Amino acid sequence: MISTDDRKLVGQSVYEQLRSDIVTGVLSPGEKLKLNALRLRYSASVNTLRETLMRLVSDGFVQFVDQKGFTVKPVSSADLYELLELRQMLELSGVRKSMENTEGHMGWKSALISAHFRLYCIEKRMMEDEGGQVQRWEKADRDFHVIMVSHCGSQQLIRYHASVIELYMRYQVLALHRRPFRGRASMDDHQALLTALLDDDIDAVLALLNSHIDKGLALPDTDLTTAMASTAKIRQPA
Repeated sequence: MISTDDRKLVGQSVYEQLRSDIVTGVLSPGEKLKLNALRLRYSASVNTLRETLMRLVSDGFVQFVDQKGFTVKPVSSADLYELLELRQMLELSGVRKSMENTEGHMGWKSALISAHFRLYCIEKRMMEDEGGQVQRWEKADRDFHVIMVSHCGSQQLIRYHASVIELYMRYQVLALHRRPFRGRASMDDHQALLTALLDDDIDAVLALLNSHIDKGLALPDTDLTTAMASTAKIRQPA
């Protein structure tokens, strides 16, 4: 008999696989998620998959409609720009509060340095093997920005920011299939942010961060969400 702990581990593993496949576009925006097909694909029971899909509905990656079932949440310009606005509002406020919170400041800065080093290493690998590193890059980039906000002193702000940036990063990962990784420019942005954070230069951090987030929308010659919506099945990263 499978223990409760084992079931939790299986459920978490299936959740992470499904979430990753949605974020990277292996499961396309708007794609219907049929339980029998998913059961074979992820080697999980129907009950585990149903629980996992409801969790992804709650997280904003999947939609559920009575009588129609589950689908991957479609992409749209309205959704993207709403996430952009929310991310800027929450992240800039959170970073400011984190920098103003002097208690435990050294520990927070140490965490920033560690997260930045991981991101720097992954960004270098991304320039050499984008397809094979995209999942690691998405997590490392998200972690760095989450830690920037983590010292703000507001658990609600931290929670809402983490949720918004997860959904926002889905758009960034899907966009990689129509445009190249920003590479050196992204690395320079993150290095400048880290330097300003360590120097306690709040004005510089807020200006750099606002610009950095805006750059995530840049996609030459076409609308970002049109490009992503027209993306067919894509290669699953190694």
